[in-house]
Amino acid sequence: MQLKNKNILIILHYGTLGGAQRQALGLAKYLSKERDCTVDLFLMHSDFQTKEFKDYVQESGIRNTYHFGEPYLYLPKEWSLKNIKRLRWNYKYLNKLRKGLKPYNYSLVIPYLNHTSKLAYFIYKMIPSVKFTFWHQLGLDIIKKDWIEELVRKNIPCVIGNAPNCYDIFEDELPIPKSKFHLLPQYLTLDVVKLDKQKKRKELNIPQDAIVVGMIAHYRKDKYFDLLFDAFLNIKKKMNLKVYLVLLGNKDNDAASFKIYENLKRRVKQNNLQHSVSVVSNLEVIDVLNVLDIAVLVSQIEGMPNSVMEYMAYGIPSVVSNHPGCKQLLENSEYLIPNNQSILEEKLNKLICNKEEREIEGCLNLERIKKFNLPSYVDSLENIMSKYI
Repeated sequence: MQLKNKNILIILHYGTLGGAQRQALGLAKYLSKERDCTVDLFLMHSDFQTKEFKDYVQESGIRNTYHFGEPYLYLPKEWSLKNIKRLRWNYKYLNKLRKGLKPYNYSLVIPYLNHTSKLAYFIYKMIPSVKFTFWHQLGLDIIKKDWIEELVRKNIPCVIGNAPNCYDIFEDELPIPKSKFHLLPQYLTLDVVKLDKQKKRKELNIPQDAIVVGMIAHYRKDKYFDLLFDAFLNIKKKMNLKVYLVLLGNKDNDAASFKIYENLKRRVKQNNLQHSVSVVSNLEVIDVLNVLDIAVLVSQIEGMPNSVMEYMAYGIPSVVSNHPGCKQLLENSEYLIPNNQSILEEKLNKLICNKEEREIEGCLNLERIKKFNLPSYVDSLENIMSKYI
């Protein structure tokens, strides 16, 4: 299937602007404006949308955004009277979807993450115009191990993952033949916008002469902000050079995000680091990227992290957890590390103390990121689809 002049449905959980959402909306923009496709968006779990997300949707050329109420797609592996009720609840929800989506004659459904992938399969089976969909595995996600997942696992055309470890994650929980798994690395979603570094530092109250280390990620427990904070604390105690730390996430995603944000703010006060650490939310990513000298992403698990791709596009030397998707990006870089505080401190020290090393690694990252572009991504997706249509 060639992705030209097609009606396409993209499914997301809800309207916050994380990595998966950036990938989805960037793809929607390209398909609508470069490939003359009509793209609609279905928010599965909630019609909530942040302002930043709404702005991205408006820019992307998406025609319609749908939400069909609270979803029900669950059937545990048990024989019970309640499961008879659950069958009815599943049917009611799926039938509502079928009636709502059938008139638009979608030929392709593109889900992001596990739960939306299961729903995509049922849309594929219920609506005759839909020729293809897939299970989209993007790293850490929820597995329910119910009858629904069992049905979809066995019958969905294929599984697409954005990093080599996606197959292992899937295989551990929901075994599939390896022939049904396809690797499709993500693309760079951010347009590089160079801002006045000194002016932006002044706006953010960051000293002009400081070496700025930063991490951009969700405020979630699988992102190791505290590990970086502890490493920075030790470095600052021993370092004669002026260093500054910026942590950026979205505190408004949910209650857990707000709690992590507040805890980091509390730690800054406890250690009297108000003039050395900024814990921020609701800032533009490009504002922070333009003030960083060194970037970090330490985490429990990653697929193909957007934040690392963005660091690289800005030519920022990056110290990153050595997950398979990160290795795809940074190749043989010595700054791929285990989640170990002493090693993190060692690598940060090396970059902080050596401007030439920062420049060399930044230039290497600019070269490495060139292959991860959107046209190549779409070509690869078409090649995968051609095996099944």
